[in-house]
Amino acid sequence: MKFKKILSALLVCFLLQGTVTCFAQSALSDSSITHFKTPRTHQESKLFWQKSFGSSYKDAPGVPAVVNDTLLVTSGAKLLKLDAFTGKTIKSVTMADTPSFGYTPLLYENGVVYCPLDNGKIQAFDYKTMRSLWIYTDPAGGQALTPIVYDNGRIYTGFWNDENLKANYVCIDVKDEDPRSADEKKTAIWIYENIGGFYWAGCAVAGDCVIFGGDDGTFYADRSSKLVSLNKNSGALIDSVDIVGDQRSTVTYSEGKVYFTTKAGYLYRVGVTAAGRFEKSGLKRVYLGGASTSTPLIFNGRIYLGVQGSGFGAGYFKVINADTLSVIYSADTNGYPQGGFLLTDAYYKDTGKVYIYAACNGLPGGITVFEDSANQTQPLSSGLFTPSGKNSGYCISPVLCEENGTLFYKNDSGTVFAIKNKSFRFSIFRRLIRAIKFLFVKR
Repeated sequence: MKFKKILSALLVCFLLQGTVTCFAQSALSDSSITHFKTPRTHQESKLFWQKSFGSSYKDAPGVPAVVNDTLLVTSGAKLLKLDAFTGKTIKSVTMADTPSFGYTPLLYENGVVYCPLDNGKIQAFDYKTMRSLWIYTDPAGGQALTPIVYDNGRIYTGFWNDENLKANYVCIDVKDEDPRSADEKKTAIWIYENIGGFYWAGCAVAGDCVIFGGDDGTFYADRSSKLVSLNKNSGALIDSVDIVGDQRSTVTYSEGKVYFTTKAGYLYRVGVTAAGRFEKSGLKRVYLGGASTSTPLIFNGRIYLGVQGSGFGAGYFKVINADTLSVIYSADTNGYPQGGFLLTDAYYKDTGKVYIYAACNGLPGGITVFEDSANQTQPLSSGLFTPSGKNSGYCISPVLCEENGTLFYKNDSGTVFAIKNKSFRFSIFRRLIRAIKFLFVKR
């Protein structure tokens, strides 16, 4: 009886911690700012575990999401829930289709997992039970290559068919309207069509509008395209602005302005009014020297993004003044940094420094960490983690983290990696809480 009372008390402690805390990318979709103490150097880091779920980019696992002490990842037609501390599979379920090369992050929000799948599909699953809730299939089909953004009970995402073919951007109500059906067929609240479709074109939600760009409808990368602002509820066009090049980054909204990059090599900034109209007279751009599909990550008036280099496999990490759009400094990278960045400000209060983590689309597909501070004008970087042998591979995955500072990412070798901070240790209390969670909570 005494033992049961102790277990009950510990379980209550666990419940009081909060049942679900998500550490997946959120507001920026594929770039993120975290407050956790991640490892800053190779000496501070250690490979926690690695698991292979494929053998090439064609069957590599999808970009994962971190929820509580689990890692959600797609592999083939499977959605897997892994123990974030061991990499072991807790539960798996078969999806309605496979992801489009695993390029697009799945999204966790309010107890639901949203999976971007091929042939124009989005499938929703209950996080705890892993039961399918509904499936959306777009009438124009296409690859689900655009990050899914959640806002107030709705999700927004786009699809891509080819450079000169039509595809849709959609708004979907996420409510499970038929709880008895696992394959309930969803329809979009509104659809916005574009010739060239939408490729990595994550939206920004600002007030009552949703802002995104798309491809230019040609096989070239430097023709005219548009950034649009739509009413997020009706899909009605509020405004548009002409830009140059395929717009293939998530749009970042910050203090009344949006920032985004294009394959023609430009970083843009434009103000947005409360009504969702663009302040076109203040439209500003800077040429980056190469294509960019990198989501602008903004902290303390500085923008961090990746740029394609002039040679095969070359790339740059650039730091840009958010006010003037002038380049503060640039660092060579071992490959083109195309995935989202992760920035930790956990050390900022004490040292004035932030650390930015990036994986590059080049071999061997490891993680580089960049150190930056307010007045810094020269790059400081080091290799945090380097995979070897069969675990090497090109990488366009963002780097994720959880509350203990452990980093997660995947590359085209089909491997998911967990890299922990060497200083992290489980307390006895934490170990007991985790044991009880696995015993008593239906995962």
